[in-house]
Amino acid sequence: MANSRKSRNRNKDGDVQAAFERALGNFLARVYVSATAGSAEPTENRVSIAVAYSGGLDSSVLLHLASQYAAAHDLPIHAFHIHHGLSSNADAWAAHCQSESDKCGAAFADCKVAVAADGRGTEEAARIARYAGLRDLCRRHRVSLLLTAHHQDDQAETVLLQLMRGAGLPGLSGMPAFQQHHDLLGLDIALGRPLLGIARADLEQAAQRFGVKHVVDESNADVRYRRNALRHTIFPVTETYFPGFSSLVARTASHAQSAQLLLHELAMMDLAVCKASGGNAALEIAKLKNLSTERTDNLLRHWLHEHGVRPPSASRLDEIRAQMFEAVSDTHPFFDFDTVKLHRIGNRLELHPNMGTPPCDALTLQWRDEGRIDVPQWHGRLIFERTEGMGLDAGRLRNGPLTLRPRIGQERLKVAANRPSKSLKSLFQELSIAPWRRGWLPLVYLDSDLVFAAELGMDIRHLVQGESVAIRWEAA
Repeated sequence: MANSRKSRNRNKDGDVQAAFERALGNFLARVYVSATAGSAEPTENRVSIAVAYSGGLDSSVLLHLASQYAAAHDLPIHAFHIHHGLSSNADAWAAHCQSESDKCGAAFADCKVAVAADGRGTEEAARIARYAGLRDLCRRHRVSLLLTAHHQDDQAETVLLQLMRGAGLPGLSGMPAFQQHHDLLGLDIALGRPLLGIARADLEQAAQRFGVKHVVDESNADVRYRRNALRHTIFPVTETYFPGFSSLVARTASHAQSAQLLLHELAMMDLAVCKASGGNAALEIAKLKNLSTERTDNLLRHWLHEHGVRPPSASRLDEIRAQMFEAVSDTHPFFDFDTVKLHRIGNRLELHPNMGTPPCDALTLQWRDEGRIDVPQWHGRLIFERTEGMGLDAGRLRNGPLTLRPRIGQERLKVAANRPSKSLKSLFQELSIAPWRRGWLPLVYLDSDLVFAAELGMDIRHLVQGESVAIRWEAA
């Protein structure tokens, strides 16, 4: 926002510092409870804080406030600076940040990152690189709470940018003040935004009162970036006709967050009803069909997000419902989400890791009486168990060699004495093993004999009675 704009959304007590301390106290309490859950000897030292410190006005005010709080409460505090290298002034900014951190009594550390747009745009690429650097610094210094200087005007910008992208309720919710787990930081680092309820104009006045020194990033004036275009061209005009509109947009984000929380709770209820046996990675299609389209989509978004998948668009959800719900039960459609694949297997939707392309070459092994042999190429391991029943002769198995091979077709297996040999295809179909999984199930040959097929069993024709060795396959 322009510096001349007067804030019309001051905190009730008119005190930026008091508002900051209330927010940070709340964050620390939540992190402390999480860190000490189940611990017999809780200690305040488990909570350490860091400020994401760029050297700009907002983060400089944040560092000033946080360092005063830390000194008053005997807390360790760090200042983490990310060196993007995008400006010719980057080295000078890093030196400034170190000098100011030393004055504040904050332990300074910086990290150089490379920004590669890769089709995502410079803004998004820089954000991802910045959080990756902050994550590494937090882990290196064992920081459990990272503070960023996002404020009320940033929240308004975020909501409007999401609106312009046609985002749904999660996007219109903007940024939460506190996140116990942030997607780009990992599970062990909480993120707090203690200035989120404070207007930029109030921070400018606070910087003057505190005598805070800061740097000016020239890229913030470049209106080729959409956020800067909003800040410098659209917001000043909007403020003229709708005074204090940024606080109203932030309030709308708060309402959207409340509504999103209700949708989250509804999704948890529906997940409890629709999840298949064996964990949350499978859903029963028949139970999904009992839900309205809106509840189904809400559940699918939640379920996919819980497994690390970016929530799909409305059009892709339409495709998922059309192809997965109406498919014949013995077909196996799938959707690729990069890290995982969504499959229909029988009457279930299942998520499985996207493992790439199955091996196509044979692998020779030598058994030396191990209980297991890991086979990372096939994402699994062979388990060898001594038995007094039917198994492979240990001497023959030891002499080997064992060879793991992919299917090439026409292989047959006799899994029981009272059953004829059958093609592997028939056996896979009897057990409802989806075609995509079959490529990851190796065949085990002893000399030239097929003695074992993963998830199907051993060939009875090559087994002996009595002291012997049974083989089974265990997926990684």
